[in-house]
Amino acid sequence: MVQKQSIPQKSVTYFFLKSKDVHMGNGLTSITLFARLAREITSFTGREKQTQVDTFWVQIDDLGMDHATEKVKTMPNCMEKYEVSEQVFRHLLQLSKRCPNELYGIIPYYVKANREMFLPWQELEQSLENC
Repeated sequence: MVQKQSIPQKSVTYFFLKSKDVHMGNGLTSITLFARLAREITSFTGREKQTQVDTFWVQIDDLGMDHATEKVKTMPNCMEKYEVSEQVFRHLLQLSKRCPNELYGIIPYYVKANREMFLPWQELEQSLENC
């Protein structure tokens, strides 16, 4: 009897993730900025799925609200995930080497996008005052 062999299926997806979160501690308001460029390789063999994530670049910056630019302050408090083409990914990777801080404020040409909103810092500040 001849057995049927499963041919592995593979997909590669490129992601650009960024977030801005405002938090308070010890009476100080701070902003955390995060950006990451990653590739996700998913393999299917029969019914088995394996995923491997490779991070090519990541940056995290914490700054006090008083040191943040108006552009940073007005950015939405959220996490954004963009699925991008390989070509856009390569351009973002080049940009990360030349001027990485610019990646916090850009919206790339994307295939799919997802945004998860965080609590606005003004509401956070008010809720802490009411405690």
